[in-house]
Amino acid sequence: STTMSLFGLRGRKFLDALQHHPSFPSSRFRLPCPPYDNPVFWDQLYKNMEYDQVNEWGGVDLSSSSSSGGLLQFRCQKVPIFSVNNDGDESDDGEIISTTSFADWMDITQLDTPEEAIQLYQQQREQNENQSDNNHNDTNNDNEAILILGCGNSKLGEQLLINSFIGPILQLDISSKVIQLMTQRYHKYLSSDDSVVKRMEFMVDDASTGLTSLEPESVGGGVIDKGLVDVLHCSAGPISSKDDHDDDDHHHDDDMIQRIMNSVHNVLQPSRPFIFFSRSEPQWMLRRVFGHDGYDNLMSDGSQRRRRSKMLWKDVEVVKLVDYDLLLYKLVKAEKEDYNDEDDEEEQMGTKNSVIKRQSYLKRLKGGSKKSKR
Repeated sequence: STTMSLFGLRGRKFLDALQHHPSFPSSRFRLPCPPYDNPVFWDQLYKNMEYDQVNEWGGVDLSSSSSSGGLLQFRCQKVPIFSVNNDGDESDDGEIISTTSFADWMDITQLDTPEEAIQLYQQQREQNENQSDNNHNDTNNDNEAILILGCGNSKLGEQLLINSFIGPILQLDISSKVIQLMTQRYHKYLSSDDSVVKRMEFMVDDASTGLTSLEPESVGGGVIDKGLVDVLHCSAGPISSKDDHDDDDHHHDDDMIQRIMNSVHNVLQPSRPFIFFSRSEPQWMLRRVFGHDGYDNLMSDGSQRRRRSKMLWKDVEVVKLVDYDLLLYKLVKAEKEDYNDEDDEEEQMGTKNSVIKRQSYLKRLKGGSKKSKR
């Protein structure tokens, strides 16, 4: 089809290119966009909604009954990170379509039944409690916690539990109103009844101010963002240049997304993924999330030594979701020795121990359940 929707990949490609064109009016100019970075906007949005109303950004859904087939198994095309196609065509049209699972993409465990997932979660929690009793300084407990940023009123968290992921599922939003609605909707998962294994939690927090509701390196499964980074990218306007020092508000917009990246990095355990969905191509989105220095560092090849202080993330991947007209980004938190300037033997040993512990944890999972899909 030759039709270009402003809300699809081709439309976003046009808007991103327009905003960053040399003849674009001004860095202060913004395309029409709601104030996504304002908590008041979100509270007003959810003010008159009922607890059972659902809005799935981009139509993203785990359920196989959805019109796009769901993300439990999805078709995708690899998107080159470094190449830019300037002829107006999609840069990934020639890539081979492959099929992968959400569990494999996230590198997390999916079992055959929710009952098996609950059993493994309880075993894992007991092992961590025993480990904590024996070692009071151990804060990197093994877990498969999944943090959902800007959860809104999505059903993704419940779908993860229904589809036998271990959890716990931590859902966070800046709007206290939507967290109130979600708590009402999922009260059965939050019951204090001893018969209920609590694997879901809700938090009101601002991802741009440090995710203070969570302990550092406490998320051992991964972090999912369905649209927060993308909508902030849209509302921020053109990316500020290295030499642009005249627009403090503009730098603030860029800094907000980079602060979110730092917050996510802080709560993730090493080698765990952060995934987010977007309609913007890597040449724009990666420069936004990493900043100019971080993006240049990512772009550097083997002939140029990367600065260790900037290597916070590794294994950056981007794929096009064929059935959704969306891009899916994955960044994996680097090991500590990759982003510390000084070679601190004690910190490096701690990181190696955490990797060994995770390998041991995966062996226990496989040994405890032959049906693990990890």
